[in-house]
Amino acid sequence: SSHFGFSSRTLAPRPLAASCARERARAPRAPGAMSFYRALSKQLIKNYVNQRAVVPWYQQEQKLSLFEEWVKDTMYPVWFKYVKGPYERYQYEHNVADLRMYGLMFDDQHNTNEPVIERAVELLPHDLAVSRYRRMMRAFEINTKKCHLPVEEQNYDPMIPYMAPFIEEAKFQMQEEQELLNFHPWDRRLYSGPTTGFGETTPHSTFTAW
Repeated sequence: SSHFGFSSRTLAPRPLAASCARERARAPRAPGAMSFYRALSKQLIKNYVNQRAVVPWYQQEQKLSLFEEWVKDTMYPVWFKYVKGPYERYQYEHNVADLRMYGLMFDDQHNTNEPVIERAVELLPHDLAVSRYRRMMRAFEINTKKCHLPVEEQNYDPMIPYMAPFIEEAKFQMQEEQELLNFHPWDRRLYSGPTTGFGETTPHSTFTAW
């Protein structure tokens, strides 16, 4: 007996799990009925499959409203002719002048820490790789000395994408390696046109899109 006059047999708790099991065993179950957790699991799986079948919003065809159609057909051509077009042309010419000033090509600016660019640089022929390295070293020295390339040597087109075929080959190689390793980044579409393959979801959204 305890100090308060109650016996230990009175205070002993009943085994709850055993009593619940006995109650469930006595309760009649309808034929074909399933447990709550099994039904919940089936419903969750069904909803998950239905959600997977839905086309993502960014892949659905976007329909413009009447106002948006009017702006696209009436206002945007004027905006492009007098504002956007001249500004983009100025930016293009400015970038060309800067590249010519240092004797660089546009593809020389690509970040070699990017996996695709790193592979593309490895695929470059020896003459292109050496020319790229020498241009970058010359640009570094010109920038250090606060001068520019002689004007007679600036008559070239820096926007020729000489690395484009090697970038495409690098993308194909990396995609093939991922498929052989059974690795599929479904949540990040790296190799879907008309993007460049650097991870963007819209064309011309990064400087690497030509």
